[in-house]
Amino acid sequence: MGITLNFSVILTEIIFVLISSLIFLIDKFIKNKNYAFYITLITLVLAFYIVLFVPFGEFTYAYKADFYSSVIKLFLVGGTLLISLISYSYLQYYVNLNSGEYYGFLLFSLVGAFLMLSGMDLVTIYLAMELMSFPVYFLIALNYTYYRASLEGALKYFIVGSLGSIFILIGLGVIYYFGGTFLLQEIFNKLAQNFYFKEFLIGFIFLLIGFSIKLSLVPFHMWAPDAYESAPVPITSFIAGIVKFAVMATLVKIILIGFNPLKIEIGEIFIPIILASILIGNVMAIKQDNIIRMLAYSSIAHAGYAGLGIISADYAGYSFTIFYMLIYLIMTIGIFGILALLANYKRELLHIPSMASLCEKAPFISFLILVFMFSLAGIPPTAGFIAKFYVFMSLIKTKYVWVALIAIIFAIIGAYPYLRVLKVIYMDKEPLEFYFKYDFAFLIPVVLTALLVLLIGVYPKPWTDIIYKTMYFYISSLFYYS
Repeated sequence: MGITLNFSVILTEIIFVLISSLIFLIDKFIKNKNYAFYITLITLVLAFYIVLFVPFGEFTYAYKADFYSSVIKLFLVGGTLLISLISYSYLQYYVNLNSGEYYGFLLFSLVGAFLMLSGMDLVTIYLAMELMSFPVYFLIALNYTYYRASLEGALKYFIVGSLGSIFILIGLGVIYYFGGTFLLQEIFNKLAQNFYFKEFLIGFIFLLIGFSIKLSLVPFHMWAPDAYESAPVPITSFIAGIVKFAVMATLVKIILIGFNPLKIEIGEIFIPIILASILIGNVMAIKQDNIIRMLAYSSIAHAGYAGLGIISADYAGYSFTIFYMLIYLIMTIGIFGILALLANYKRELLHIPSMASLCEKAPFISFLILVFMFSLAGIPPTAGFIAKFYVFMSLIKTKYVWVALIAIIFAIIGAYPYLRVLKVIYMDKEPLEFYFKYDFAFLIPVVLTALLVLLIGVYPKPWTDIIYKTMYFYISSLFYYS
């Protein structure tokens, strides 16, 4: 079979590159910088339509638009659309950040995420990961005007990300030396014939280190608090939600297509990493007074919770990993949307003790914070509880009961930082001056995500069915044939 050059399957990526390049070219000539927001909004809506309706296909051997990647892309486009709305509101107050480059970098990063999800060989996935990461480094550094430490946060993220790239390249070298290929399907074929089990496992461990850095899993997690705090608030939600979702979904894909015969061994390697991430992330979040740093440490724990599905080495467990990341994306957009509003009018409110008496000045905002904090803590009836329940059940189903029990104990510890925020808001009494106004760019993403958190918490079946059937169709119809 010859190489297929079907440009229609990469139409979304082409449009993203063209539009973002156009924004960079014309930005200096347009005074009203809000034009970039409207262009980005239209582009994302168009991308949603293209991903939904353009037929699946291949572009060379390195790229394949299929059911799995398209479903994840729809979630990423939807999440980026909401983050763009939050950004619009945020940039009206932080005007030095309001430039076309802000939205151009967002679109370029999304191109990398899309290419990574559809990549069918490890080199393409690696290059796409770099394309996704580099715009984020610049987006963090853009905040230098308002927060001097943002350059330090961007530099730390860049250095640690470069270290991750080194480990991935070492892994690629090991895999190519023994297997002679980077194509995931050919790696699977060699493993299915019992070739190079140990060698491929060693190569995958190096890949896993690189992916762990991007996911901020222990012991490669220390960049996260500084990067999260240094970035503009909407970009923090992009890093925690969009970037991590894309990386985790790609890791699941690599295991499913290329390293499937090693999935049990990979799950066992994951156990100490995941449990340490959950414990350290939750414990370190307890002593944080800055709410963004607290959420940064808790994001380490949430990446660990999502990884529990990979430990199960079960296809249902993998689908629950994707489901957990989807729920975390929704929660992240919601809570950081609220924090962006607080930062717009009184940035001191990002300091947890300063939130005392917020319920009296802003009862609706306080209620929304309560919904998201309950969900992040995994308290019913919220989507966060359902997501944790499913990943724990996937472990119990596959006889990893002891791992599930330890993770549940760590999750109980992890509820404290979120409940502390609610205690300060609703129970502590301090004089508070806080004046604000609502606008559509705040209300649409935050209210929508809050409704989704409650709706999925009460009735999760349609959402779990989408993810599970996506995974089932992906495995049974596309990749495993004799």
